[in-house]
Amino acid sequence: MNDHTRGVLSMVGASLFFSVTASLIRLAPNIDPFKSTLFRFAIGMALLGTAAMTRRIRLEFNSSSLLLSRGLVGGMAVFIFFWSINAIGLGKGTLLSYSSPVFATIWGAILLRERVSARAWALIILAFCGFVLTSLGKGGELGGVGLNECIALGGAMLSGLAIVIVRKLRATESSYAIFFSQCVIGFWLMLIPANLIPAAIGIGGGFILLGIGVAAAIGQLLMTYSYKALPVSQGSIIMLVTPVANIIVGMAVFGESITLVTGLGMLLVLASCTLISLQK
Repeated sequence: MNDHTRGVLSMVGASLFFSVTASLIRLAPNIDPFKSTLFRFAIGMALLGTAAMTRRIRLEFNSSSLLLSRGLVGGMAVFIFFWSINAIGLGKGTLLSYSSPVFATIWGAILLRERVSARAWALIILAFCGFVLTSLGKGGELGGVGLNECIALGGAMLSGLAIVIVRKLRATESSYAIFFSQCVIGFWLMLIPANLIPAAIGIGGGFILLGIGVAAAIGQLLMTYSYKALPVSQGSIIMLVTPVANIIVGMAVFGESITLVTGLGMLLVLASCTLISLQK
């Protein structure tokens, strides 16, 4: 098996582990997103810290200000993603959160002065049409765009910004250092609010939180490995397996319904993200 094939399989595995992470969050709606996000970062930090202590990886940090920015922006994006799963549904929440390639293209043009072709701008407009349609059609009727959907899109916007920051960081930092710094900063962001909200988690909830942290960390490490063998464009397209899988799981397991209007919007968003990723 060559490196490219291993990279593809690793990215598919990462997508599925991220899908498991989101499904576990949906399985326990009584656990607030502060706690699930805290566990996600705590376990990722513990795994990478252990690997560094046993000298399996090296953690070196050079661009402290950019790493801090990446941690703050990425930490908030993860929290909004976890929150949106129970606020607007597993399928819709994941789809809107995974529309970050659209916003990464916009941020790249603004901050990095990257050239965006007319075709890419057309795809971005198409994606925004998809966002509107995805947020409409509640109960078969065309209603207004909901606040929760707008917040989920705000998380995708932060994810897109985080992607642009990572592009800058890759010149001086390893992917392990970038992930570890996000875990550390995200942990501190969530520590106080996670302990302010009371919740009867129980043993079952504890295992779910552990599963969220482990599945997310494994997905992140598989994704990190795969990007060593795959172009970013190909990896970004494979990552769209996650929202597709979660749409299916949301309908089959959690009884989430999708109207014709919402389904058309989801299709437009997926197609736009795929075509934008192909251009990168």
